[in-house]
Amino acid sequence: MLPSLASLTLPASNAMSLDAALTIYEALRPIMPKATPGAQRMADRLSDILPQFDALILDGFGVINVGADPVDGIHEFLNLAAAQDVTIMVLTNGATLETEMTAQKYANWNLPIRPHHVVSSRNAFIRDFLEPGGFGQVGILSKQASAPPLAGMLSLADYDAVDNDFWTRADHFAFLSATDWQEEDQARLEAALQKRPRPVHIANPDVTSPQSTFYAPEPGYWAARLMQTCDVPVHWYGKPHQPAYNLAFDALRIVAGGDIPRHKVGMVGDSLHTDILGASAAGMQSILLTSYGLFREGGALQAIERTGICPDWIVDKL
Repeated sequence: MLPSLASLTLPASNAMSLDAALTIYEALRPIMPKATPGAQRMADRLSDILPQFDALILDGFGVINVGADPVDGIHEFLNLAAAQDVTIMVLTNGATLETEMTAQKYANWNLPIRPHHVVSSRNAFIRDFLEPGGFGQVGILSKQASAPPLAGMLSLADYDAVDNDFWTRADHFAFLSATDWQEEDQARLEAALQKRPRPVHIANPDVTSPQSTFYAPEPGYWAARLMQTCDVPVHWYGKPHQPAYNLAFDALRIVAGGDIPRHKVGMVGDSLHTDILGASAAGMQSILLTSYGLFREGGALQAIERTGICPDWIVDKL
């Protein structure tokens, strides 16, 4: 149990807010990488500072889309980046879909983002489980996320939710998505872990994701919940943790045909604790985009002061 979580009263899953998300992120801060504060330069539009970069790595939710809809102006921005020879990659904590399916979603919106330009926290999780080590049976805690095609993967989608066989067979549990996760599912998971403690793997560390009219709870929220009630190892994979950034740089090297100095790469995101903190720890320039995601209703400067996580750039719109 993290001491910062011990006395924290978490909101109900249907009562997420920006303030609640920041509070939970701060409670999880001890497991996050350390980073140097950025310069907090201001710009009206991301397109205005494109000449500063050779490549940009974009977050998905809050930058490319909000909920099921693309952000206004994303088509024009991507075309402008291409005209200025700025390489675009995507690094998303969304782990529900294979990256090919995420790229297909972008293609359906007529966005010029190809599969080899997309990296997700799912990739970081899969790479870890490709390493030899005898993980045994891994229970995928989602009825929508497809289980990775790896040996020993059990998908909750293949079981009745109350089927004890799933909860007893799994030697590990993994959160790829919380899209369909409910309070009763959390109760079954916590009961299974209290009866027989096992490691839990959080592919997507996001506490919340900005939807069109509300803040949805993500695996990071449910992980904080179980950490309060279950004494089990918890392993993290996506942003802000560095394996995800290392994978993005590996992919960028292939796309760009060689190394790009990290100070010439910008990470564009809407979250201080995942995008900005992780980018700074990885040696990139960090760019907080404020109009579409977590801070679309304001509060970015107050959150920066509250957390001490300072981006290199604060940008309003694309």
